[in-house]
Amino acid sequence: MESGILYQDEDLRKEHTRTWLNIMSLHSVVFSELNRALSDQCGISLPKFDTMAHLYRFPDGMSMSNLSNALRVSNGNVSGLVNRLIKEGLVQKEMSLEDRRSFRARLTNEGKDKFEDALRVHQEVLADMFADLHPEEMTKIAATIRDLLVKLGARR
Repeated sequence: MESGILYQDEDLRKEHTRTWLNIMSLHSVVFSELNRALSDQCGISLPKFDTMAHLYRFPDGMSMSNLSNALRVSNGNVSGLVNRLIKEGLVQKEMSLEDRRSFRARLTNEGKDKFEDALRVHQEVLADMFADLHPEEMTKIAATIRDLLVKLGARR
């Protein structure tokens, strides 16, 4: 009987690995296509787009630590991204009124315009990539991914 249990556990481990590899492959394909299109058409990378997307939702800005948490990256990575966006005139950083030791980042008017252009490209690329999926399939896929995120404790 032990060999039967071991076999089932081994099959389950293989399914875990297959699932992970499929998730990573999907991420790689979509990330690459979005990154290429945003770079070619808007002159920004997908990480810059993601940063700008969070800031766009908060017109009064976000603290650097909240932005770091939202993007799920280190404070150092966020600082680097924000500094590059500042050099491009798309973001500005100001001292927090609540805590003089921290800073808030927010989009400039040019940053808002750039983000809105990039958002259109982002939406077009996703529409093209998922065009062969029926809307019901998309709904089912999205629900499955949300369920997985909840089960893994990674709700957004």
